[in-house]
Amino acid sequence: MDNNGYEQVYKQLKHLKTVINFKKMMTESHLNVVFMGNVTQATIDGITDMISEDLSTRNENRRVTKRVYHVMMESLQNICKHADSQSEEESNSLEQGLVKKGIFLIGHNENEYFITTGNNIEIKSAVTLRDVLDNINSLDADGIKQLYRDAMMNSEIGDTGGAGLGFIDIAKKTGTKYEYYFEPDNEVSCFFILTMRVAKANEEA
Repeated sequence: MDNNGYEQVYKQLKHLKTVINFKKMMTESHLNVVFMGNVTQATIDGITDMISEDLSTRNENRRVTKRVYHVMMESLQNICKHADSQSEEESNSLEQGLVKKGIFLIGHNENEYFITTGNNIEIKSAVTLRDVLDNINSLDADGIKQLYRDAMMNSEIGDTGGAGLGFIDIAKKTGTKYEYYFEPDNEVSCFFILTMRVAKANEEA
């Protein structure tokens, strides 16, 4: 491995440490899956299969299982949508194998599941994404439902990755607030860490 390779690994490990320290999740929760690398269709299939089996083994509530699965799928897809590609080998196509590098964590404690992702993102995209997440966090359940309806009717909002239809959908289904953090890398990019939580209670979405 050359110096550039070691530097990339060091940065990823540094980011992973930041993720694990985020809200001290290691001390309060059980980690089910920790993944760091290229997110491909095979990656998504493998992670979802493992988590589905784990949820089934622990006889988790069906509604909670559906929510966790949905958030997990959306969060992995969001890495592919929002990650800043810094390699000529990377692409936006899952079928091409090499996509975007990212970190994925899923774990649980007595009251909830958490799904945390981390990936590089351009600073200019981070500003837009911050505004989207802050807007979602500021709304109550009715406000999020209205925002979702508006987004579905507006093709520009629905089709643009940075506009946040997937984020609105996750908030609508989980009823929890986003926790996020941007760690600067350089003048043009940062590392975006996002945590989504799914309560183990039985409320309707």
